Amino acid sequence: MSVFTFRRSLRLTFVWAFLLSFRSIAQTPTDGIMMGKHLICNVASYSNSQWSQYWEGTRKRSNANVGTFTSQNVMLMSAYGITKNLNVIAGLPYIWNRSNGGHFSRQEGIQDLSVWLKYRAFRAETSVGTFALFATGGVSAPVNQYIPDMLPYSIGLRSKTASIKGIAHYKFKGFYLTGHAGYIRRSNIHIDRDAYQYDGVMYDTHEVMVPDVVDASARLGYLNKYVQVEGFIDNMTSQSGDDIRRQDMPFPTNKMDQTQVGGMAKVHLHLKNGSFFTLVGQYSQVTAGRNVGQARMYTVGIQHTFNVTGRSSDLP
Repeated sequence: MSVFTFRRSLRLTFVWAFLLSFRSIAQTPTDGIMMGKHLICNVASYSNSQWSQYWEGTRKRSNANVGTFTSQNVMLMSAYGITKNLNVIAGLPYIWNRSNGGHFSRQEGIQDLSVWLKYRAFRAETSVGTFALFATGGVSAPVNQYIPDMLPYSIGLRSKTASIKGIAHYKFKGFYLTGHAGYIRRSNIHIDRDAYQYDGVMYDTHEVMVPDVVDASARLGYLNKYVQVEGFIDNMTSQSGDDIRRQDMPFPTNKMDQTQVGGMAKVHLHLKNGSFFTLVGQYSQVTAGRNVGQARMYTVGIQHTFNVTGRSSDLP
């Protein structure tokens, strides 16, 4: 089978594993946890996402020539408490994508560096619980010249992004409820082609628009000194874009929407010097989507939290 024929017959879509790997592994840009002043949390995690069915537009289907698509990543991430109300968070993943069918070899490499500032704007302790409001702003940029338009094998879209998110958090006797909503602005990208088709129209340019995204989540959980358990629902909705054309590959202009549900658990192992390690496990399932795979994803990780001044560290 020629490369051209394969490209026209491959019917897949891109899995946002590099975004999903951020949630719930350490203190994240969208949770209700703040690192105390001088506390730092370093994280290493591994994620595996697989799917054999996907949505071509709103039509669910599969492709026996491709089989099962697998996306894996190793994430390095750190969160640091500049003050008790201002944290900085950074993450960098290494991603490799492959399938057990087809003619393309796997794509892999370092993806995008992401940095956020997280600010706690309001906190009030009452007899019925603690309420807090946060704002998070972040940017990301590719650190590798990977190919963005060989989806779903591409490890990313090579688009620079800027995001802003609002978070509300309520906690009572260890139980908590957290919700967030945010907007992600994406830059245009350049591809190694002279023309491309978007929504049925041919554009004679190598500059490609990538749709912006609105994302939101809700989490219900329990946290104490030794354990944390959480259930969550996440949603991502593109603000523009077209659908995968019949008998074609995905393209960066596609409208990629998805809803996923899942659960997470952590165990905290305290050391005599006041620092602690945390073991993390998570599972999620995409339940609805558009131009995305119906992926199942699991994550395991370890994190180390300590005070850079050498003092004892309490849970954030």
